Amino acid sequence: MTANPSPMLRPVGAMAPPDSTCRAHDPTPRELAKQRGAIDPLRVPGLYTELFYGQRTDSQAAIEAGGMSFRRFRQFDHPASGLSGFVLLDDASGHALILFKGMDRPFSESGGWSGVFTDMGGVLAAKFGTGNSQFPHADDAYTEALCEDAIQSIELVGYSMGSQIANYLAVKYGAYAVVFGDMGLDATLLKRHAQGDLKAARARAREHVVSLSLGGDVVVRMFGVGEVVGTVVQLPGTLSGVLHQPEVYAHAANAALRDRDGERNNAHAPLLPRAGVSHRDADQTRRQH
Repeated sequence: MTANPSPMLRPVGAMAPPDSTCRAHDPTPRELAKQRGAIDPLRVPGLYTELFYGQRTDSQAAIEAGGMSFRRFRQFDHPASGLSGFVLLDDASGHALILFKGMDRPFSESGGWSGVFTDMGGVLAAKFGTGNSQFPHADDAYTEALCEDAIQSIELVGYSMGSQIANYLAVKYGAYAVVFGDMGLDATLLKRHAQGDLKAARARAREHVVSLSLGGDVVVRMFGVGEVVGTVVQLPGTLSGVLHQPEVYAHAANAALRDRDGERNNAHAPLLPRAGVSHRDADQTRRQH
């Protein structure tokens, strides 16, 4: 956590209050109790892709996902480290998602190649053990979000280098997360925040983090920083070449959704965790039916 007195989170849209008293801090037990997994993991790659790369005429339009309607509630950026993302809020339930963005694309982002080089520096620093400078600022953003009164529950989303952040916060605070294009977590950070019980820390991370995986992701193999701490859900299909892009994961996750929904419509088909179906999702579905 940094010692910066200014807020990390900025309001977004007309519905957001202009100011907030929330600042980076050590979360209270009441705030930590807000941590909960609620969204269907298979909906996450599509939501992420629509948020950051969707071609919508109304940038403030809500994003529908799994029975929830998410609006942009807060935004955060730290150009020096390359950190950026959004806090989305479903007003009906008070459930929030905090999304940590992956690496900038050279021809799709306002920062162009500058953002790409900053992100690459962060990836290499994490890969070779000198530390990821995004972590303390992401920590600030998360603890500020935990403080917000409008947020009744919260979970994390991380893609690519953003998955490192989600994994880190899951181990440190017990946050719930869905990650894809998962870069893992550096062993030093895992041990540092395991509170002396590495076995228990790993078990909790497997319960709290769902890691959506696609075979053939060369970027993950080349730049992964360490252990995959979450429960891995293998999506159908494989990546080809260096197509480490959220749209590819979204397409695979949508295919898994169609496959799963087809099984649900078949009364004789058992609902079991399989490709594209996490244990958490299977349990959630049983409660709904």
